[in-house]
Amino acid sequence: MTKKELLGKELSNLYAIAKQVNTYFNGSDISFLSKKSQDVLANYVKFSCQNEEETSDKLSAIKVNPGNTTDSIVQEITQNLHEIATTDSHSKEIKEMGYLMSLNRLIGYHVANIENMGYMQHVSKNSTTTSS
Repeated sequence: MTKKELLGKELSNLYAIAKQVNTYFNGSDISFLSKKSQDVLANYVKFSCQNEEETSDKLSAIKVNPGNTTDSIVQEITQNLHEIATTDSHSKEIKEMGYLMSLNRLIGYHVANIENMGYMQHVSKNSTTTSS
């Protein structure tokens, strides 16, 4: 595998993460969350929308079509978020706490994939500098 192919795979994965996040949260009922938690989630979704657009542009620039790429980890976390949001068997406090913990896992996973892209750029810059 070449660096360009690896870059394409990593960008496709990052694109899938952002797209799945945006699709899941579009129209999700988060009214059970506190105003502060709703604001945090709104900021994350805004960031994710920007990330999806930027990643799409980068994929186009290297002529990679991500197709219907999905991320199983995001799928699992969003299913868990859905279960928490639609279950009424817990107190409001426990429901919000569980939701926020799953949201934290999702955000952490998203950030880790963005950090991987930064690592790839760093390594690529250093390898071109040292190989000249």
